[in-house]
Amino acid sequence: MGKISKFMIVLLAVLGFAYYWLLVNAGPQVPARRIDLGALRKAADAMPGGKPTAITFATVAMRDVPGAALAAGTGLRQITSAITAWRIETPEGSIVIDPGISEVDARSMGFEVYSPRAQQLVNGWMDRAAMILFTHAHIDHVGGFLDHPRFKSIEGKAVVSEGMMGNINALWRENARLLHAPRKFAAIEAVAPGVVLIQTPGHTPASEMIYVRLASGREYIFAGDTASLAANVEIPTPRSRLLADWLVPEDRSAVMGWLKGLKALKKEHEDLVIVPSHDAEWVMAKGSEYGITLAPELRKAKAIK
Repeated sequence: MGKISKFMIVLLAVLGFAYYWLLVNAGPQVPARRIDLGALRKAADAMPGGKPTAITFATVAMRDVPGAALAAGTGLRQITSAITAWRIETPEGSIVIDPGISEVDARSMGFEVYSPRAQQLVNGWMDRAAMILFTHAHIDHVGGFLDHPRFKSIEGKAVVSEGMMGNINALWRENARLLHAPRKFAAIEAVAPGVVLIQTPGHTPASEMIYVRLASGREYIFAGDTASLAANVEIPTPRSRLLADWLVPEDRSAVMGWLKGLKALKKEHEDLVIVPSHDAEWVMAKGSEYGITLAPELRKAKAIK
């Protein structure tokens, strides 16, 4: 065998291993982290008042990325990743979750498609909201809040944990200095009737999932970037090492534990809806089936324009 042939074999082996290690391997075997649905239900029922009645969403930005980047082992097929804001309607006023991002920040993150109209709508949601929640403090989840043109009038609506405040300060936004003091939360704690925060450190040290139980009895867990895509829970598999170790560092083992916990919970409670944070294809194909609808203001025309 010639030297060139041997070199090519070695090169292909190295490239193959790099592809497997960076984009396929799900990481070390870890046990599932238990998520106690009974405790979530109890907390959701503990606060007096009417439970949420509806969930709507607005897609602010979109880009195509290889599926394996956000869900290791799912291949290089391009999938649509979106920045999505969610609105929970309640009798006492709406609750906004992960309220979008500015166009400047979206473009800097590589989002080719951006909707100023959708972000303006989300800004209006925040103006009228009773509460603003975040699954974690990365810019694509808190940026729309921090850059809100009427920030002083809405900052008191934000529910920010101590750990999350540190992440927000690291973003170096001028408005961050105006935020009220953060709160310390229990592992499971209700913030409104039917709405419960679940502390799930992993994607960031202060990541949260948000449990929502509607008045109808339908239940949801907004997974944040613990599950960017539905596939993260279905397989389960975390983000690729390329992202999780290098580009957007996270505790990948902890994330895998939460994903296994979500999958086990879903298997036991089939009607529970796990809402992935960035899965544009899931929300468009499955959202209405699960009672999650596109904001009425965006239905008459394309949401992104």
